[in-house]
Amino acid sequence: MGGEHGDRVFVRSGGRWVYNTGNPVGRVLIVVSLLVAAGWLSHMFASGRWSEGELRDAVHGAARALEAEAKPDYLLWYGGDYTSAIRDAVEATGEGPEHGLVAVDEISDDTGTGTDAGTTADRFEITTEDTSTAYCMSVSPPVPDEPRDPLAPGAVIRLSVEVEEGRC
Repeated sequence: MGGEHGDRVFVRSGGRWVYNTGNPVGRVLIVVSLLVAAGWLSHMFASGRWSEGELRDAVHGAARALEAEAKPDYLLWYGGDYTSAIRDAVEATGEGPEHGLVAVDEISDDTGTGTDAGTTADRFEITTEDTSTAYCMSVSPPVPDEPRDPLAPGAVIRLSVEVEEGRC
């Protein structure tokens, strides 16, 4: 088997074709195949995780997008949910991994600074499992506690959004 297979790049072994380790081209192909596989796995791992810069760009891009468009005021009165609007705006920036998770948590406290204390803004903490940085996003006007009259004429609102690096 040694002499007749020495010049072939591929040989049959156990019913399948494999690289011939006795051929220099076969050895090079083995090394190249391993390097390509390692590079592909590294790329897949890196593209599935958020980086600090991607999260920063996505949060600031989402803030600009939320401020840029006037919204009907009924969004505030009927099930107004900034959490999903923020998450959608972050995803719409196109930053970060395609399937990466972004956590948007509404912050409320009893110290006079949170949403339960009647402030002029709702605050949200934006994080990912892949990064150590958190961003605090303040959105105003806050979602009102009382529903408005359904027969009242509709109006539009412009949101004001502020972003600070760090926990809320």
